[in-house]
Amino acid sequence: MLRAMEIDQEVLRLWMSRKAIDDMIDENEVENAAPKPPVSPDGEFSGDVFANKEFSGESSEDSGYELEDLEPELEETSIVVNGGDLKDFPAQYYIPAIRKHEFPVVGIYVDPRIVCGFRYKVRPIQDEEFQKEKLLFNGRALELQSIGRGYSRRLTFQPDEGTINDNPNYFWADSRPNGFAFEISVISSGDMFMIQDANHMIIGTLQVVQIQNPQEEITHQVLDDGEVEKTIRVRTFCKVEYFQDNNVGHALVPVSGVAIVSRPRGKSATVLRVTNASIGYPARRGYTLVPGVDNKYRTVTVSGAAIGDAPTTYTVTGLEPFEMPVIGTYVDPRIVPGFEYRVCPAGNRRRHLFNGDALRLVSIGMGYAKRLTFAPSPNCLNNNSNYFWSDSYPDGLGFEPRALHVGMKFNIYAGDQRLGYANVYRADVSQMEEKQELIENLDGIPGTSIVKHIHVDVICNWLSHSGTFYLLSKLSINVGL
Repeated sequence: MLRAMEIDQEVLRLWMSRKAIDDMIDENEVENAAPKPPVSPDGEFSGDVFANKEFSGESSEDSGYELEDLEPELEETSIVVNGGDLKDFPAQYYIPAIRKHEFPVVGIYVDPRIVCGFRYKVRPIQDEEFQKEKLLFNGRALELQSIGRGYSRRLTFQPDEGTINDNPNYFWADSRPNGFAFEISVISSGDMFMIQDANHMIIGTLQVVQIQNPQEEITHQVLDDGEVEKTIRVRTFCKVEYFQDNNVGHALVPVSGVAIVSRPRGKSATVLRVTNASIGYPARRGYTLVPGVDNKYRTVTVSGAAIGDAPTTYTVTGLEPFEMPVIGTYVDPRIVPGFEYRVCPAGNRRRHLFNGDALRLVSIGMGYAKRLTFAPSPNCLNNNSNYFWSDSYPDGLGFEPRALHVGMKFNIYAGDQRLGYANVYRADVSQMEEKQELIENLDGIPGTSIVKHIHVDVICNWLSHSGTFYLLSKLSINVGL
């Protein structure tokens, strides 16, 4: 048996120890379904399993991870490919240096695992004694759009913005005597996923920050309707947020799993799910990652004991990340009278209270059901109807802090020099509190002042002293109140 198959079996034994009871991958199924790799001149395909703390099983007292230390050790080997294996011209090609996770393209030979609709990074292959060239397309993973026919295959990738009619992202398979190496890429930095446990409950979210190791194809299957389905081993670093663990926050942890990717005929490939996911170190295993984030599944568990009130525990579902919970006897301690808030029932994004206006909170009552009173409308000062009780909505409420609104004006300074003033034109984006401080004698005012730092994204009109008028497309600042 080839050494490559022995390596695959060793990797599978390591993965089998981390699998959940569902979505199991059978070792024999993977062995039979995986495309057979090309062989080297001595009859073996050499390569090593990528080594790192999480996947080699080695223990370490230091559970921290440094992103700059993520470059894996990639061993290259030489192989021989034959066009006759693809029922094409029986031309043989010697490829001097290719890695285990890469697919070869040279002359008339295009590896059958390379499929249109998937994204690939492309590396020109050089002789071992020469310095490695940079990746094509500035190192970006682009979607392969077409593979031409004939002796020299033209491989065309997705065009850049504004170059649809003059696409420069292509090359011919025989452009390089040693060929090209294709590396598949199905998950990239910035991708968002929901974390699903073995009971199919959404328990958190994560965002991919950096790809830890090259993504490696395990299986390749063509279905009867022409749909192509691949399983890809992925290892990443992600920001993880668990809904029920308020102390963790957005932790940066290693995440690994097997991505199930589907490409319907004539369409682009999409990730269906990531199965057998392991999160953190030591690893929490058996999760499934679902692409995208839907905040209607977000749950927040609060307890009155945390604020010195009745020790009643509540779970609020459907709050946005920028909203603070109010339910039953519980009022989030970050909600303070004197600041403006926009209020929405949990899980109901279309039904804001007070016609969606952000009103100043006047008072928070005492007792079991706390009355929250807001500033009255100008035409009914003596008959204020802007109030409700904390237990009026059994599913809870979400309070969004609002620092800026349309029509507010600000002076713009560069150091001590005044450049002009800005007028808030649009403030549609949600505003989020980052921290809260207690400051003594702020600006000479005796006593303790509460200062909130709120992140805002607004669009402003800016008028400079020279009389020049600007429309700022976006202004992102932290506001202290």
